[in-house]
Amino acid sequence: MKLNLFSATASALLVVLIAQSAYASEKVSAQDYAYNATCLNHLRSHIKRELQASVTYLAMGAWANHYSVQRPGLADFFFDSASEEREHGLKLLGYLRMRGHNELDILPSSLEPLNGKYEWENSLSALRQALKMEKDVTESIKKIIDYCADAEDHQLADYLTGDFMEEQLKGQRNIAGLANTLQGVLRKQPRLGEWIFDNNLSKSKAV
Repeated sequence: MKLNLFSATASALLVVLIAQSAYASEKVSAQDYAYNATCLNHLRSHIKRELQASVTYLAMGAWANHYSVQRPGLADFFFDSASEEREHGLKLLGYLRMRGHNELDILPSSLEPLNGKYEWENSLSALRQALKMEKDVTESIKKIIDYCADAEDHQLADYLTGDFMEEQLKGQRNIAGLANTLQGVLRKQPRLGEWIFDNNLSKSKAV
């Protein structure tokens, strides 16, 4: 009788321990009612685009900073732009985690500059590629906004619209302005135009 009682007690304790173990190992999720896996996967893919833009700007800065090119003003501009794109990628990664997106393979296995380019014909060609790249990034964000609005994930659509789109458009405007200014200087000073432009760019940052 005592043996049966001990056996029953041990079985009950075992059941309790198993239940507690299962409860302790069960993870809670941050996913909200509006969580849309496809929508957030689009954002996840966009992070790679932001990081590729960062690497491309790093390559542009390294090229402009090379002794044979010697455009320090442009190099600083590209290096600053690389930091901004990296910051964008980190912000979006933080947003994914906040919304409960828990996939680990977010970062690309390898990154290289857009089109595999590490040097440019001149400052104007580098600025033109930078402008096209920014327009492509903006278009990618716009597509995510449209998709998420249709999928009724309005929080993400509003987040991208408010925190990213205005900055993107201002960045595009700035690069277009730099390219147009350089073109104007080159028309007046074909030989010294790039140096004059870069010197003014350095001075404007120092102010």
